[in-house]
Amino acid sequence: MNKSFVSFSGKNFDNKLPKYQQLINSLLQDIEMGELKPGERLPSINEASEECYLSRDTVERAYTELHKMGAITSIFRKGYFISNSSSKLKTKVMFLVGKITDTNKAIFNSFNEAVGKNVLVDIFTYQYKTRQFQEILGQQLGNYHYYVIMPHLIEEEEENIKCLKKIAGDRLILLDQQFESMQNTHASIVCHPKSQIIQEFTNHTNLFQKYRCLNLVLTEEEYFDAEFINGCGDFCESINMDFKVLDGLDGEELNQGEVYFTLDDSDLIQAIKYADNQNWKLGQDIGIISYNDQGYKEILSGGITVLSNQPEKIGRRAAALIGESYKTTEEIDLELIVRLSL
Repeated sequence: MNKSFVSFSGKNFDNKLPKYQQLINSLLQDIEMGELKPGERLPSINEASEECYLSRDTVERAYTELHKMGAITSIFRKGYFISNSSSKLKTKVMFLVGKITDTNKAIFNSFNEAVGKNVLVDIFTYQYKTRQFQEILGQQLGNYHYYVIMPHLIEEEEENIKCLKKIAGDRLILLDQQFESMQNTHASIVCHPKSQIIQEFTNHTNLFQKYRCLNLVLTEEEYFDAEFINGCGDFCESINMDFKVLDGLDGEELNQGEVYFTLDDSDLIQAIKYADNQNWKLGQDIGIISYNDQGYKEILSGGITVLSNQPEKIGRRAAALIGESYKTTEEIDLELIVRLSL
């Protein structure tokens, strides 16, 4: 059976994508939906070129990429066919993050578990460098069915947006970041830290009122949204509490009667060690809040209070978007888990 090229290449086109990539995406989608079945013959390169008003080079490049992926096969003097293994072709997902931090690992592991064994997920890091971000996307365009990206510290600049727009909207999922110029063109999962911090901390004002100052301890290792500073600052102002921003705890002397909100676990350990050396009791002499939960934090020093962006939930929700055509933004709430350290 000869499948008309126009029937599968003419729908869901995104004119921001290269033409060859549009053809690839459309064919892969039809295979996933069962509209193209193993054994069906595709038009020849010349036939496809004429039907779609495309150059032979464009069609040949699309066929070559699809052949590499195992989606189609070629038989000498007979043409191109949907591969018998295409029904078993694993969905491939590119997972791009700035760095592999504890939070990102939790999101990735949750995502990987939720999508199941029939989905192959590769993780890449761009080390928070814009050039690497652009290079990786350029090199991997067309190699994956879906792209899950956490564009931390990537500015909304023309070249960055151009890279992202080369990915079809129903194939792109952004996590923890939004771009104004790309709203409603793809799926995204975000959190708004400022309002969430104010809400969660306000619900437990009585615990903070034992202390005179809240210290937000920043880190170069773990990405943080600038709204963390604004949220903590506005909360402290609302209850007449002092607020400071610290660049790590190395060499810092902690003060009794203050709260320390650590974004990096190495600073958390530093704070606990210092408190132990001073014979201070957590939750009374000094308060500690850690960012995101780990199993050991529930039992460490009697229990460490954590503010969590629920990374496991983010991973599961991102996995649920694979195969869907939703282009909406979903919000994930921060959660304050109160334990003895506050």
